[in-house]
Amino acid sequence: MADGMEGGGADRTVALVFSGGIALGAYHAGAYAALHEADDSLHPKWLAGASIGAVIAAIIAGNPPERRVERLRRFWDAAAADVVPLASFGLGQLGQEGPWRRAQGWASALQAHLLGRPGMFRPRLFPGAEGDAPGLYDLTPLRGRLEEVIDFGLLNGSKVPRLSVVATDVSTGERIVFDTQRGAHIGAEHLLASCALPPTFAPIEIDGRLLGDGGLSANAPVDLVLDETTPKKLVCLVLDLFAREGGRPRSMADMAARAMDLMFSSQSRLILESRRREHRLRAMVGRLAARLPPEQREDPEIAAVLSEGRTSTATVLHLAYRAPAGEPGVQKTFDFSRTALVERWEAGRRDMQAALRALGTLSQDHAEPAGLAIHEVRG
Repeated sequence: MADGMEGGGADRTVALVFSGGIALGAYHAGAYAALHEADDSLHPKWLAGASIGAVIAAIIAGNPPERRVERLRRFWDAAAADVVPLASFGLGQLGQEGPWRRAQGWASALQAHLLGRPGMFRPRLFPGAEGDAPGLYDLTPLRGRLEEVIDFGLLNGSKVPRLSVVATDVSTGERIVFDTQRGAHIGAEHLLASCALPPTFAPIEIDGRLLGDGGLSANAPVDLVLDETTPKKLVCLVLDLFAREGGRPRSMADMAARAMDLMFSSQSRLILESRRREHRLRAMVGRLAARLPPEQREDPEIAAVLSEGRTSTATVLHLAYRAPAGEPGVQKTFDFSRTALVERWEAGRRDMQAALRALGTLSQDHAEPAGLAIHEVRG
């Protein structure tokens, strides 16, 4: 793979947007691995993410192309946990089918809640101690792991790919964006802040502001990419860790899991639908400008309106992780069992391969009109 081919070539820019979801983030890694194996023209120029999505984006941006997949695999291999003591009875080797798989997931989540995960987070002895930011778990162990798998000098020194990391000011509710193209110097503390979902994880103070999980603002911050003045052709791959569609809940546990899926996935749907309407209107203004005579286009009031027009084309491929029936419902985000992480990696790989096939089909069709086209992808 050639190093100088990033960014989608001269006529296309590729952006990747990763959402949050703690242990579900192995899906992102598998999806990127599949993209990495594709044609060089599809390698991303812009990476944006919140929470674990910000971590995945930073690992990609903070490594040369030939090391990225290996570093992603190292990160998730270290996070994987056998269920103790049940692993000694073979539970850690069970497959996806049957009630034992769900029992494995619940046991793994319980183990993570009680003991934390080495290199990820640890329980706090005094979660609400006076003077500390309240939180059940401390993300300090994650700092060391990030420094092992990310070259922050490369991340901040390279123009491609651009990296945007999203956090939320816990006091004001304001979304905070750290963007390497806009002068931000992103370090491990910015990634920890993006992952700090209260009250589970204690917020991080940066420059006098108490910052928490970026998912509190937008779990998949695709609007950052779509609101930018785009090149002639933009391809944006949005990877959600929660699916909007799902089965009918048949228990309280199912209902809780479904509520969590809807809470986060609906954010992405609302953002995408609003941007589709906006892009359609901008395209209409752009077409109107081409039909007006010069003397009208030069009128100050009309010119102000016409300046909002765009003739660019943006294509969004929307992928979402669909948890299999064997996962532990609402506790799936804390299931770090090796079985679950491998399954999620493979699910991401399959979905990205499906997205690339869909993109190939779209490329063979006639050119799409200016505006935003959204395509839902199912692996």
